[in-house]
Amino acid sequence: MKISIDNKKIVVTGGAGFLGSHVVQKLIEMDCHVVVLDDFSNGKAFHLKPLAHHPKMEIIRGDVTNIDDVRKAFNGCQLVIHLAVLCLRQSIKEPQRVNDVIVKGTLNCLEVARENDVELFLNCSSSEVYGSANSIPMNEQHPLHPETPYASAKVAQDMYVYSYGRTYGLPWTTIRPFNMYGPNSHWQGHRGELIPKMIVRAMNQQPLVVFGNGSQTRDFAFVQDAAKAVVAIVKTPASRNTSINFCSGSETSIRQIAELICNYFELDPKEYIQTQPPRPGDVQRHFGDNSKFRELIGFGPEVGLSEGIRKTIEWFQSLPFSPEELISQEALRSWE
Repeated sequence: MKISIDNKKIVVTGGAGFLGSHVVQKLIEMDCHVVVLDDFSNGKAFHLKPLAHHPKMEIIRGDVTNIDDVRKAFNGCQLVIHLAVLCLRQSIKEPQRVNDVIVKGTLNCLEVARENDVELFLNCSSSEVYGSANSIPMNEQHPLHPETPYASAKVAQDMYVYSYGRTYGLPWTTIRPFNMYGPNSHWQGHRGELIPKMIVRAMNQQPLVVFGNGSQTRDFAFVQDAAKAVVAIVKTPASRNTSINFCSGSETSIRQIAELICNYFELDPKEYIQTQPPRPGDVQRHFGDNSKFRELIGFGPEVGLSEGIRKTIEWFQSLPFSPEELISQEALRSWE
């Protein structure tokens, strides 16, 4: 059974971010009143530009680590979609800051959600909580073996959400997306993710960097599929008070990704794939089980990897930058 969320007031923390911007778009299309809470340190204002003046859209520049900002954003909201986060690579350099956002920020959001007696706290976790696969495919009972400060903070986040359900009766669901990619993805600096960074380098005919030998695998999910999954969970009462993977249910090596991108740009993989030493905390194998999601929600990912990479490349090619500008940090700042 599905429920209607039309005309609901929904707060989306991190709503200007990669996944958040797509979730917000879908909610606005459903005639929801959406409040975005974002400090724009990771999310980008241009992700929300097409919606900025929508009558049911409210953007609050604030930080989840500041409980007054959270109270302002959550006031009168019936549903919470908690996506605010800092990235894995940033946690290697700034573990304290990332922990503050993920753990303290989540605690603030949980407290204020409880004050407002919200109907649902949808918590966005990460497949990184599982670490490298002990068994495959990785279902929701897979042990939690975080390998980075980011993943450890995410485990704490999930446990706090679970405990608020047990202790205070706060309705919750945790979604654990596997490796997302697609339009609005980050390609800049240490926040840049694998696929967008490779695409930008290929557009500039620069080497695509693979850490280690490239045999490590990931389960890739197209971001618009993940956004659809988030909204579907909100509408599905059967998904309450449990954790759910969202993934493709297949694994692809990092080298295969590099080869796909090289082939799209007609670059010789032997010439353009460059290996570097392994990165700290890099999990070796991710291969998710999405059967619980399919059973509870009733569908699975729709966009395959080749199509998703093509769509992502087309998004990069549509941006108002030349390939050379895309690779420049100054170009992004000028756009802001």
